[in-house]
Amino acid sequence: MAVSHAPKSILKKTTAASRPDATKTKAERDMEIALYHANLIQQQKDIAYTILESLEALIEYPLAPSHTAPNPSPVDTKNFKSMLKPFTTSDYDDLIEERNINNKCGYVLCEKANQKDGMGGRFRIAWSGRDTKIVEKRETEKWCSNECAKRALYVRVQLSERPAWERNAFEDAAIDLLDEPQISATKGIEQEMHKMKISADGQDQRNLSLERNNKTISSRSGLLADEIKENFGTGEVKAPSLGRTRELGERLDTLHLNLEGHTPKFDHTGERADGSDEDLDTDWKL
Repeated sequence: MAVSHAPKSILKKTTAASRPDATKTKAERDMEIALYHANLIQQQKDIAYTILESLEALIEYPLAPSHTAPNPSPVDTKNFKSMLKPFTTSDYDDLIEERNINNKCGYVLCEKANQKDGMGGRFRIAWSGRDTKIVEKRETEKWCSNECAKRALYVRVQLSERPAWERNAFEDAAIDLLDEPQISATKGIEQEMHKMKISADGQDQRNLSLERNNKTISSRSGLLADEIKENFGTGEVKAPSLGRTRELGERLDTLHLNLEGHTPKFDHTGERADGSDEDLDTDWKL
Protein backbone atom coordinates (compact mmCIF):
# COMPACT_ATOMS: atom_id res chain seq x y z
CA MET A 1 0.00 0.00 0.00
CA ALA A 2 1.44 3.37 -1.08
CA VAL A 3 2.11 5.93 1.62
CA SER A 4 1.16 9.55 0.77
CA HIS A 5 3.65 12.31 1.67
CA ALA A 6 2.91 16.01 2.05
CA PRO A 7 4.54 18.21 -0.65
CA LYS A 8 7.76 19.95 0.43
CA SER A 9 8.25 23.68 -0.05
CA ILE A 10 11.20 24.75 -2.18
CA LEU A 11 11.46 28.12 -0.41
CA LYS A 12 14.15 28.70 2.18
CA LYS A 13 12.84 28.26 5.68
CA THR A 14 12.98 31.33 7.91
CA THR A 15 14.54 30.61 11.24
CA ALA A 16 14.32 32.63 14.39
CA ALA A 17 18.04 33.34 14.24
CA SER A 18 17.65 35.21 10.94
CA ARG A 19 15.13 37.57 12.54
CA PRO A 20 16.76 39.02 15.64
CA ASP A 21 13.84 41.36 16.26
CA ALA A 22 11.46 38.48 16.52
CA THR A 23 12.52 37.76 20.08
CA LYS A 24 12.15 41.40 21.18
CA THR A 25 8.99 42.42 22.84
CA LYS A 26 7.01 45.52 22.01
CA ALA A 27 8.23 47.21 25.17
CA GLU A 28 11.86 46.72 24.17
CA ARG A 29 11.28 48.14 20.71
CA ASP A 30 9.50 51.14 22.17
CA MET A 31 12.44 51.67 24.52
CA GLU A 32 14.91 51.70 21.61
CA ILE A 33 12.84 54.27 19.72
CA ALA A 34 12.57 56.45 22.82
CA LEU A 35 16.33 56.29 23.40
CA TYR A 36 17.01 57.22 19.77
CA HIS A 37 14.86 60.34 19.97
CA ALA A 38 16.30 61.23 23.38
CA ASN A 39 19.84 61.05 22.01
CA LEU A 40 18.81 63.16 19.03
CA ILE A 41 17.29 65.82 21.29
CA GLN A 42 20.38 65.79 23.49
CA GLN A 43 22.57 66.25 20.42
CA GLN A 44 20.49 69.25 19.38
CA LYS A 45 20.84 70.74 22.85
CA ASP A 46 24.60 70.24 22.84
CA ILE A 47 24.98 71.95 19.46
CA ALA A 48 22.70 74.81 20.52
CA TYR A 49 24.78 75.29 23.67
CA THR A 50 27.98 75.28 21.60
CA ILE A 51 26.53 77.95 19.30
CA LEU A 52 25.51 80.06 22.30
CA GLU A 53 29.00 79.86 23.80
CA SER A 54 30.58 80.77 20.47
CA LEU A 55 28.19 83.69 20.06
CA GLU A 56 29.10 85.08 23.48
CA ALA A 57 32.80 84.71 22.73
CA LEU A 58 32.60 86.31 19.27
CA ILE A 59 30.89 89.39 20.67
CA GLU A 60 34.22 90.38 22.26
CA TYR A 61 36.27 89.86 19.09
CA PRO A 62 38.79 90.88 17.90
CA LEU A 63 41.05 89.99 20.80
CA ALA A 64 44.20 91.40 19.18
CA PRO A 65 43.79 95.22 19.08
CA SER A 66 46.96 95.73 17.04
CA HIS A 67 45.36 94.19 13.94
CA THR A 68 42.72 95.63 11.63
CA ALA A 69 39.82 94.20 9.65
CA PRO A 70 41.77 94.02 6.34
CA ASN A 71 44.68 92.34 8.15
CA PRO A 72 43.23 90.40 11.10
CA SER A 73 45.14 88.38 13.65
CA PRO A 74 45.86 84.80 12.50
CA VAL A 75 44.73 83.43 15.88
CA ASP A 76 41.46 85.38 15.79
CA THR A 77 40.88 84.31 12.21
CA LYS A 78 41.39 80.63 13.00
CA ASN A 79 39.07 80.70 16.04
CA PHE A 80 36.46 82.69 14.14
CA LYS A 81 36.31 80.14 11.34
CA SER A 82 36.17 77.22 13.77
CA MET A 83 33.34 78.71 15.83
CA LEU A 84 31.24 79.51 12.77
CA LYS A 85 31.00 75.91 11.51
CA PRO A 86 27.77 74.98 13.37
CA PHE A 87 26.23 78.41 12.71
CA THR A 88 23.25 78.91 10.44
CA THR A 89 22.42 82.18 8.71
CA SER A 90 19.95 83.07 11.48
CA ASP A 91 22.61 82.42 14.15
CA TYR A 92 24.97 84.70 12.27
CA ASP A 93 22.32 87.43 12.12
CA ASP A 94 21.89 87.11 15.90
CA LEU A 95 25.65 87.56 16.32
CA ILE A 96 25.60 90.77 14.26
CA GLU A 97 22.68 92.11 16.27
CA GLU A 98 24.38 91.35 19.60
CA ARG A 99 27.54 93.14 18.47
CA ASN A 100 25.50 96.18 17.43
CA ILE A 101 23.90 96.26 20.87
CA ASN A 102 27.41 96.47 22.32
CA ASN A 103 28.20 99.34 19.90
CA LYS A 104 30.51 97.25 17.73
CA CYS A 105 30.74 96.72 14.01
CA GLY A 106 28.82 93.69 12.80
CA TYR A 107 31.94 92.20 11.24
CA VAL A 108 33.54 90.04 13.93
CA LEU A 109 37.16 90.85 13.07
CA CYS A 110 36.62 94.63 13.05
CA GLU A 111 37.60 96.59 16.16
CA LYS A 112 35.64 99.74 15.24
CA ALA A 113 32.19 100.81 16.41
CA ASN A 114 29.19 100.67 14.15
CA GLN A 115 28.07 103.95 12.63
CA LYS A 116 25.08 105.79 14.07
CA ASP A 117 22.56 107.76 12.07
CA GLY A 118 20.93 110.39 14.25
CA MET A 119 18.56 111.62 11.56
CA GLY A 120 14.93 110.62 11.56
CA GLY A 121 13.16 108.43 9.06
CA ARG A 122 13.14 104.72 8.42
CA PHE A 123 14.81 104.48 5.01
CA ARG A 124 18.02 105.78 3.50
CA ILE A 125 19.30 106.17 -0.07
CA ALA A 126 22.50 104.22 -0.66
CA TRP A 127 24.81 104.96 -3.58
CA SER A 128 27.14 102.27 -4.88
CA GLY A 129 28.90 103.43 -8.03
CA ARG A 130 26.18 103.94 -10.62
CA ASP A 131 23.59 101.98 -8.63
CA THR A 132 21.16 103.66 -6.28
CA LYS A 133 18.95 101.73 -3.89
CA ILE A 134 16.79 102.36 -0.87
CA VAL A 135 17.66 100.48 2.33
CA GLU A 136 16.38 100.53 5.88
CA LYS A 137 18.16 102.74 8.37
CA ARG A 138 18.97 99.83 10.69
CA GLU A 139 20.79 98.04 7.86
CA THR A 140 23.22 100.93 7.45
CA GLU A 141 23.87 101.04 11.20
CA LYS A 142 25.15 97.46 11.37
CA TRP A 143 28.62 98.27 10.09
CA CYS A 144 31.34 100.86 10.41
CA SER A 145 31.77 101.09 6.62
CA ASN A 146 30.69 99.53 3.35
CA GLU A 147 33.91 97.50 3.26
CA CYS A 148 33.07 95.75 6.53
CA ALA A 149 29.54 95.15 5.28
CA LYS A 150 30.97 93.32 2.27
CA ARG A 151 33.30 91.29 4.50
CA ALA A 152 30.48 90.23 6.82
CA LEU A 153 28.06 89.36 4.03
CA TYR A 154 30.78 87.40 2.23
CA VAL A 155 30.98 85.15 5.30
CA ARG A 156 27.20 84.92 5.61
CA VAL A 157 26.63 83.50 2.13
CA GLN A 158 28.91 80.56 3.01
CA LEU A 159 26.73 79.46 5.93
CA SER A 160 23.94 76.93 5.61
CA GLU A 161 20.30 77.41 6.50
CA ARG A 162 20.00 73.79 7.67
CA PRO A 163 20.49 73.11 11.40
CA ALA A 164 23.84 71.68 12.39
CA TRP A 165 22.35 68.39 13.62
CA GLU A 166 20.98 67.70 10.13
CA ARG A 167 24.40 68.02 8.53
CA ASN A 168 27.98 67.21 9.38
CA ALA A 169 28.62 70.73 10.59
CA PHE A 170 31.99 70.25 12.25
CA GLU A 171 33.54 68.62 9.18
CA ASP A 172 32.18 70.93 6.48
CA ALA A 173 34.39 72.97 4.17
CA ALA A 174 36.38 75.74 5.80
CA ILE A 175 35.01 79.28 5.71
CA ASP A 176 36.95 81.84 3.69
CA LEU A 177 37.33 85.55 4.34
CA LEU A 178 36.97 88.23 1.71
CA ASP A 179 40.44 89.74 2.15
CA GLU A 180 42.20 86.83 3.81
CA PRO A 181 45.99 87.24 3.64
CA GLN A 182 47.23 85.12 0.76
CA ILE A 183 50.25 87.15 -0.28
CA SER A 184 52.85 84.48 0.41
CA ALA A 185 50.91 81.76 -1.38
CA THR A 186 50.21 83.98 -4.39
CA LYS A 187 53.84 85.08 -4.58
CA GLY A 188 55.03 81.47 -4.52
CA ILE A 189 52.64 80.50 -7.31
CA GLU A 190 53.78 83.44 -9.45
CA GLN A 191 57.42 82.47 -8.99
CA GLU A 192 56.77 78.87 -9.99
CA MET A 193 54.81 79.96 -13.08
CA HIS A 194 57.62 82.35 -14.03
CA LYS A 195 60.16 79.52 -13.78
CA MET A 196 57.96 77.26 -15.91
CA LYS A 197 57.62 79.99 -18.55
CA ILE A 198 61.39 80.54 -18.73
CA SER A 199 62.00 76.80 -19.02
CA ALA A 200 59.40 76.46 -21.78
CA ASP A 201 60.83 79.43 -23.71
CA GLY A 202 64.34 77.97 -23.53
CA GLN A 203 63.16 74.60 -24.83
CA ASP A 204 61.31 76.26 -27.72
CA GLN A 205 64.45 78.16 -28.70
CA ARG A 206 66.51 74.97 -28.65
CA ASN A 207 64.00 73.17 -30.84
CA LEU A 208 63.95 76.06 -33.29
CA SER A 209 67.76 76.11 -33.40
CA LEU A 210 67.87 72.40 -34.19
CA GLU A 211 65.42 72.91 -37.05
CA ARG A 212 67.73 75.58 -38.50
CA ASN A 213 70.80 73.34 -38.05
CA ASN A 214 72.28 75.95 -35.77
CA LYS A 215 74.28 74.49 -32.90
CA THR A 216 75.15 77.86 -31.35
CA ILE A 217 72.69 78.87 -28.67
CA SER A 218 73.01 81.98 -26.60
CA SER A 219 73.88 81.50 -22.96
CA ARG A 220 71.00 83.78 -22.08
CA SER A 221 67.65 82.06 -22.12
CA GLY A 222 65.28 83.28 -24.79
CA LEU A 223 67.96 84.69 -27.17
CA LEU A 224 69.47 83.22 -30.36
CA ALA A 225 73.03 83.88 -31.56
CA ASP A 226 72.02 84.99 -35.06
CA GLU A 227 74.05 87.48 -37.13
CA ILE A 228 72.55 89.95 -39.59
CA LYS A 229 74.65 90.41 -42.76
CA GLU A 230 74.15 92.74 -45.72
CA ASN A 231 73.34 91.10 -49.05
CA PHE A 232 75.72 92.53 -51.71
CA GLY A 233 74.59 92.19 -55.35
CA THR A 234 76.99 90.94 -58.06
CA GLY A 235 75.16 91.96 -61.27
CA GLU A 236 74.92 95.34 -63.02
CA VAL A 237 72.07 97.50 -61.82
CA LYS A 238 69.76 98.61 -64.63
CA ALA A 239 67.48 101.64 -64.53
CA PRO A 240 63.77 100.88 -64.81
CA SER A 241 62.24 101.39 -68.26
CA LEU A 242 58.62 101.70 -69.29
CA GLY A 243 59.05 100.04 -72.72
CA ARG A 244 56.50 100.15 -75.52
CA THR A 245 55.60 103.70 -74.56
CA ARG A 246 53.85 104.46 -77.86
CA GLU A 247 51.61 101.41 -77.68
CA LEU A 248 50.72 102.19 -74.09
CA GLY A 249 49.78 105.75 -75.04
CA GLU A 250 47.51 104.52 -77.84
CA ARG A 251 45.78 102.15 -75.46
CA LEU A 252 45.17 104.94 -72.99
CA ASP A 253 43.75 107.18 -75.76
CA THR A 254 41.16 104.57 -76.77
CA LEU A 255 40.38 103.31 -73.30
CA HIS A 256 37.10 105.25 -73.21
CA LEU A 257 35.93 103.41 -76.37
CA ASN A 258 36.11 99.96 -74.80
CA LEU A 259 32.87 97.99 -74.85
CA GLU A 260 33.05 95.10 -72.44
CA GLY A 261 36.78 94.77 -73.03
CA HIS A 262 36.60 95.08 -76.85
CA THR A 263 37.84 98.14 -78.75
CA PRO A 264 36.24 98.58 -82.23
CA LYS A 265 38.51 99.88 -85.00
CA PHE A 266 37.48 102.09 -87.98
CA ASP A 267 39.29 102.99 -91.21
CA HIS A 268 39.43 106.45 -92.77
CA THR A 269 36.35 105.84 -94.96
CA GLY A 270 34.17 105.22 -91.92
CA GLU A 271 33.72 101.51 -92.59
CA ARG A 272 34.35 98.96 -89.85
CA ALA A 273 37.79 97.46 -90.05
CA ASP A 274 37.06 94.38 -88.01
CA GLY A 275 35.50 92.59 -91.02
CA SER A 276 31.92 92.52 -89.77
CA ASP A 277 29.41 93.80 -92.36
CA GLU A 278 26.12 95.24 -91.36
CA ASP A 279 23.03 94.25 -93.28
CA LEU A 280 21.75 97.11 -95.41
CA ASP A 281 18.20 98.15 -94.86
CA THR A 282 16.61 97.63 -98.29
CA ASP A 283 13.03 97.20 -97.18
CA TRP A 284 12.12 100.56 -98.76
CA LYS A 285 13.00 99.34 -102.25
CA LEU A 286 10.24 97.92 -104.43
